[in-house]
Amino acid sequence: MLKKYEKYIKFGIKLLQIALIVLSIYVLIKYLLPFFAPFVVAIIIAFINEPVVLLLEKLKVPRKLGSIISLLFTICVMAVIITLGVIKIYNELVSLQGNVTIYSDKLVHYTDQFTAYYKNLPVDISSAIKQGVISFIPQAKSLVAGTVTYLIETIKSVPKMAIFIIMTLLSTYFISSDMKKIKSFLYKQIPKEWTANFTGLKTDTIRAMIGYFKALLLLMAITFIEVCFGLIIISTFVTKVDYILVLALIVALSDAIPVLGTGIVMIPWILWSLIIGNPAMAIGLLIIYVTGVVVRQILEPKIVGDQLGLHPLATLLAIFIGLEVFGILGFFVGPITMIILKSFQTTGILKIWNE
Repeated sequence: MLKKYEKYIKFGIKLLQIALIVLSIYVLIKYLLPFFAPFVVAIIIAFINEPVVLLLEKLKVPRKLGSIISLLFTICVMAVIITLGVIKIYNELVSLQGNVTIYSDKLVHYTDQFTAYYKNLPVDISSAIKQGVISFIPQAKSLVAGTVTYLIETIKSVPKMAIFIIMTLLSTYFISSDMKKIKSFLYKQIPKEWTANFTGLKTDTIRAMIGYFKALLLLMAITFIEVCFGLIIISTFVTKVDYILVLALIVALSDAIPVLGTGIVMIPWILWSLIIGNPAMAIGLLIIYVTGVVVRQILEPKIVGDQLGLHPLATLLAIFIGLEVFGILGFFVGPITMIILKSFQTTGILKIWNE
């Protein structure tokens, strides 16, 4: 009797195993990660710095000293990047300050134009616009209040952020300087019969995660090229566009933001073009935006799937479920969960599906 249902029992056990793995990842990320975040970041930095430490060891530099040198190098690189960013923002603000009068005059001009246009509208339409503005005011107040609250909370969290950074740097040094001892200790905790599979699991997972982030960079590069060509065409045939490469780079970087993507830059840009009376520019930008969204939706599952070694449908499913469960964070968590499941399958630790 049991033999008759053996196939279904095995299938149920596999589903239960998958559910337990996914639940463990969910609990780990949702509830445990906030407590161990500095150490997780420290592990990542330590592994990134490991090739530098190994190179210094070959040059007869003691590992502890090599760990300090590699960590200082990382801090210096980050400091340079942040400093350049702050200087760039400062220069832009100074430039903006010098042009405030020009922009305010333009805004007054556009406001006057809109007022004159609004007065000539039929009563029904002007009434609808008025009601729309009235209903928008509470939302605007709520948005402003929320932004102020967020800024206050951010300022309050500065001491906490300082502690986070100090803990991360110290942890990075200790992990990097004693990497071999820590690895040896962890491997001793694993049963010997699991060691080979665990090594394969680690290698396979790291390779797949690197592939995933390579896929994201590739998608950003495609967005950069597409926006560049689009802006060049607009600049040639419609209206002159300055700083094409910089603008394309900003749009490409925004493409890394889950869900919102390029829309966080392109939609305000399109609306601004309409407000200043440049509909041709707005239409051109809209074509670039829609083309980019369509191309990404087509290529993303394929590119990410190829890097992870998964079918595009499985990748798409992982991204969708991740977004539903974790929100924006799920854009990364979904595929990473699928990576871990695939690694269990590949290494033979757990046969989740029949190949």
